[in-house]
Amino acid sequence: MGYTEFSPFGNKSVTVEFECVKCGARVESEEIGIPPPNYAAEKASDSHNENDGYAVCENCSIDFDVYVYAGYADGYVEINDIDSFLVHEIENELEEYYEEQIDAILSSPYYDFYFLDEIEKLKALNDIDLGKEKLQETLRRQVFSGAITLLEDYLSTTLIQKVLNDDNNFKQFVKESPSIRKRKFNLSEIYDKLDSIRDIVKKELVDVIYHDLPKVKRMYDYSLGIDFPDIGNLMKLIKTRHDMVHRNGKNKEGEKIEITKELVDEVIESVKVFVQKIDEKIVEEQ
Repeated sequence: MGYTEFSPFGNKSVTVEFECVKCGARVESEEIGIPPPNYAAEKASDSHNENDGYAVCENCSIDFDVYVYAGYADGYVEINDIDSFLVHEIENELEEYYEEQIDAILSSPYYDFYFLDEIEKLKALNDIDLGKEKLQETLRRQVFSGAITLLEDYLSTTLIQKVLNDDNNFKQFVKESPSIRKRKFNLSEIYDKLDSIRDIVKKELVDVIYHDLPKVKRMYDYSLGIDFPDIGNLMKLIKTRHDMVHRNGKNKEGEKIEITKELVDEVIESVKVFVQKIDEKIVEEQ
């Protein structure tokens, strides 16, 4: 079985080219997607995921199995019965989805005022008395969840705007982002990769789960130099939201989560204070 390395950095797929072992004809594979690496792995050697493909010799109809592996630092291809082959890398184009997300975020210059306006509306909704307890519970769950969504929206919009609109922040993000830093490529490829680095950063920023506060805290620190306030209480409230949404209103022990007006007031106030503290630090850095 042959083995050839390639760079997954900025690429979406590969094709392979080789000589058929039976008839000597030139064979080229289908386009085979590069799998996303396992970023949860502690070591690069354990981070490889696999994707299978095939190639067919048009002259003698022999099938060849092709295996594409990618980790967060490197990638390689193996082909059964073939010792030597070429790997052709196909660059990743930023999908329309990511462009739309980024465009919407970059065109929102007053998102901090939007946050304050929406958080006040959630307060007003939580003060409404619907007169029916089941309806009241539904409203409280929606308001609770909405407060966390506003937090995510503020954190994502702030980070994306500050990274993409400031060259120093952008460089810091590229330099310190673990998923980017662990990638490697040859010096001969550097100019090709420079053309795609902005698209790679956009995708990284959009794909972040912004209620993962420990991860977002690190990103704000290494790219913007902003230290988060204490996240302990908010993490508890985010876990409550997670259980409420994904466990049908129950906690891990199967007990019903009581969403009181006081609890909803707490999450609204906690989110508001948290965002205001971050906003103050951003203003100080400007």
